[in-house]
Amino acid sequence: MQGVSRGNKWIQHGGIVDFLRIAILMAHPVLATVLIWAFMRQRSWRHQKIDIEQKEMVNAIRNHERNGNRIMAYLLLVIVVAFSSRIIESIMLGEGLSEASRQLIPGHYHGWSGILALILMTILWSMGRKASRSRADVEEFTRARNLHRRLGDVMAVLVIIHAFLGFLYLLQII
Repeated sequence: MQGVSRGNKWIQHGGIVDFLRIAILMAHPVLATVLIWAFMRQRSWRHQKIDIEQKEMVNAIRNHERNGNRIMAYLLLVIVVAFSSRIIESIMLGEGLSEASRQLIPGHYHGWSGILALILMTILWSMGRKASRSRADVEEFTRARNLHRRLGDVMAVLVIIHAFLGFLYLLQII
């Protein structure tokens, strides 16, 4: 068996403990990959709606809005899993609960960009809801829709950067 140094603590580990640690740490990237796929698929709405017939448009809009709500809820789940996995890993490595709770404050660019992503995604989600509510007022709807669209484009770039930073961070902690 090998020992892993984590601060002043040493914990012996082997096959099953290493497997559990990796599985716990990989839960966030796996779920995040599904979230990225869903987000990018949601963004393709602009191109898909061109091919939709007018009579099917109402259902397609409802589906787009429902998927936006699901993505927002799933984002919160992915974030909870990220923090939980780091706390569980700290506990598995023999750190105390107070030391493990420090994992709630990011100490790397990936963590901070994740908090920024949560803020921007919340704004994107609320803009989409605002656009949906303002559909009767054409001018207000067009403005809200365009802001929602532009922020979605910015978010797509930031999501890719965040995923890359996460990959680098994962290499660092594993």
